[in-house]
Amino acid sequence: MRTIRIVTVVLLALLALAACGGGDVTVPPPPNAQPFESSGSPKVDQIIASWRSVAIEEMKKDAVKEETLVEEIFIIKDGSLADVQNHYMALTQNGWWHVQRMPGLQGDVLLDGYEHGTTALVIGAIDASKFNGKGIVVYTLRGTK
Repeated sequence: MRTIRIVTVVLLALLALAACGGGDVTVPPPPNAQPFESSGSPKVDQIIASWRSVAIEEMKKDAVKEETLVEEIFIIKDGSLADVQNHYMALTQNGWWHVQRMPGLQGDVLLDGYEHGTTALVIGAIDASKFNGKGIVVYTLRGTK
């Protein structure tokens, strides 16, 4: 009898979760982030432009629906790439899975990815100060399969 109650409670919990659309898939911007206009470095601005085209194409190849894509670019004046990495790693506390096939933090660049159900998120961040610019530029692209 107890087993039946446990199974019933678990099934009801799963149905309730499915009815509300699953977990929270919002992605807050990094602390102290401001909208990106320019890093002051033509090289960094060129890298960001490249990420924009490559990321969208890769998401489409991964069956992410184009109409669901949300692209955001921020600049952080104070902080480090490790701070950005830790900010996005905290998403795993809200049901996101860290994608292992991404290179992560390597030198002056962070390339990372997360998934939550059918939602995919890619993050690119670069320390513009290493390229005669200012701040940390963060690029994100999120979409649903």
